[in-house]
Amino acid sequence: RVYKHTFLIARTPGQKAVALDAAIEFWRLLFTPPSVDWYTVSTPWLDWWIEYLESKWKKTVNKDMWDQTLVFSQKSLEDESMSWWSEDGAWPGVLDEFVVYVNEKRGDEGEMNIE
Repeated sequence: RVYKHTFLIARTPGQKAVALDAAIEFWRLLFTPPSVDWYTVSTPWLDWWIEYLESKWKKTVNKDMWDQTLVFSQKSLEDESMSWWSEDGAWPGVLDEFVVYVNEKRGDEGEMNIE
């Protein structure tokens, strides 16, 4: 519940979306201990999500993207191999692109590819 309400307080009054820099700061709070730790053995999800957004996205965060990021984080923590992922799913485009980014970072064998 806290996650869903955070979107409402993160928005600038009169705006429908949250500025990317504000969203990133809230994700840092919401996806690190003592909250949910969006990190698995082979994937630093939160770090890569922020890295991806700061280098490739540069847009505001609408409510659908905000809500689906939570769903994505929960599913990735349950199954970091992303066997549940489908390009035909109803995910926002930014998450489709993030999956490609994660797969590139991991390399072909699913191992982390640290630069």
